[in-house]
Amino acid sequence: MKIVKTKKSVIPLSKRERKRYVLFEILNAEVNEKDFYFGFWIELLSFFGSKGLAEINPKIVLFKENKVIIKCKRGKETELIGGTALVDKIRNKKIILNPLLTSGTIKTLKEFAKL
Repeated sequence: MKIVKTKKSVIPLSKRERKRYVLFEILNAEVNEKDFYFGFWIELLSFFGSKGLAEINPKIVLFKENKVIIKCKRGKETELIGGTALVDKIRNKKIILNPLLTSGTIKTLKEFAKL
């Protein structure tokens, strides 16, 4: 038996989907990362449905203290911000998600939030 190594195909940067990062501030409650993650997904899924959520493709990139950075597809950041406006409870704790800044890089958001 011969083991053959194959080179994985890499998608060039010019062909990859572009993304945007949105910085949110969590107000009115202290929520840990796990509770926020599941509560956030459940609320967005109930609002957008599975097809709408797949189009936005949100992912939580960073969760520190009361700040969250969420990644989404380019052009869908306004829908993400609108959907998070409807998130009012996570694990029976009332919260407010305040969008602070939208950027194409995480570095800019970290500098703005001083994370």
